[in-house]
Amino acid sequence: MKGEQYANELWRYKNVAGPQRQYFRMGLAAVLWRFLAVHEPCVRAHCAVPSFDVVTTVPSTSGRSDHPLQALAAEMVGVTRDRYRDLLAPTPEASGLGRAASPRRYTSTALRGENVLLIDDTWATGNHAQSAAAALKAAGADRVAIVALGRHLNTDYGDTADHVKHARLRRFSWNTCCLRPWDHL
Repeated sequence: MKGEQYANELWRYKNVAGPQRQYFRMGLAAVLWRFLAVHEPCVRAHCAVPSFDVVTTVPSTSGRSDHPLQALAAEMVGVTRDRYRDLLAPTPEASGLGRAASPRRYTSTALRGENVLLIDDTWATGNHAQSAAAALKAAGADRVAIVALGRHLNTDYGDTADHVKHARLRRFSWNTCCLRPWDHL
């Protein structure tokens, strides 16, 4: 939720300088590492693939030359480090596309049927991640699954307020999966 701790950390890992930058990046790397260590098998099963051959990230379209999400997946998170490849780049027209999903937002290095785990830091509308997935598929990926570190929620949209209310009643557990919403470990 906007203004709450996790939303604040997702903003700060990209936008603060100095020692705080490393602090927030380490925290998010730990969250991603723990989530994938526990739930990547669930994502694989849901996608009906034996493995994700390649891990990549949704690049920035804001002109940021070194997106910190890439450093998390390529260097800091042990379960993604050896599979990471920098595949995607924004096109020259990417920033002008606004929030609409578009296959023209990104280009991808060629793939040969690999299954790709695509990581995004913040899911607001999903358009950037969906555009990146489309570029990976167009470049030859077999299956593409998206994992987002965080989701911005608008409680004025649909029944989101009810979902938030019910979620706050549940106790957090790393063992509860978003694809299989019960403790399964």
